[in-house]
Amino acid sequence: FAMTQERYSRLVDAGCTGVTLYQETYDPLLYGAMHRWGDKKDFRFRLDASEAVARAGMRSIGIGALLGLGNPAREALSLFSHAVHLKRNYWRTGVMVSFPRLQNETGSFEPPCPVSDRKLAQVVFAFRLCLPDVPLVLSTREPVAFRDNMAGNGISRMSVASKTTVGGYHHPVDEPGQFDVCDTRGVEDFCAAIRERGLQPVFKNWDRALTNG
Repeated sequence: FAMTQERYSRLVDAGCTGVTLYQETYDPLLYGAMHRWGDKKDFRFRLDASEAVARAGMRSIGIGALLGLGNPAREALSLFSHAVHLKRNYWRTGVMVSFPRLQNETGSFEPPCPVSDRKLAQVVFAFRLCLPDVPLVLSTREPVAFRDNMAGNGISRMSVASKTTVGGYHHPVDEPGQFDVCDTRGVEDFCAAIRERGLQPVFKNWDRALTNG
């Protein structure tokens, strides 16, 4: 969730190296309709939080739009502009871009603007052409076949063995998560599939001890 620069600085001092913060939608009116109360309702504060992360000295910031919520072309263009802005003004912090799609969730909400596999692939390829050095991320929200085929074809980072229940990593529970995870493979099976495509799974490629920070 969005926080102040001071709170992000405390995380940096504690050893945190990265934050992922999805805007969900870059349409202020749609954002207001989807977030009707609470701290998360402040569209501008959430949008500016990625800059607070960078000013705090975090190693990386991950951004993304929740595809399926608003017009996908408009959201993709806004996400691209956001990434370019961060890269230009906070070059010391690496930017990662994610493309989460709305999946089945706990409730009855239907995506107003569904995004097909074909459309999502087009968005990923466009970002890869325009931002060749930016890590592009695909989560376990996506089906196995789609993830496997996108690995190395625009996508350079993926999550694995994800939990969507609150506190699910610390205290595993059987209750439904916030949304469905389509790729339920464990780490070993996932890595085997990556290697079959001639790719090398890398879990860590940077350490704070390598810098003066």
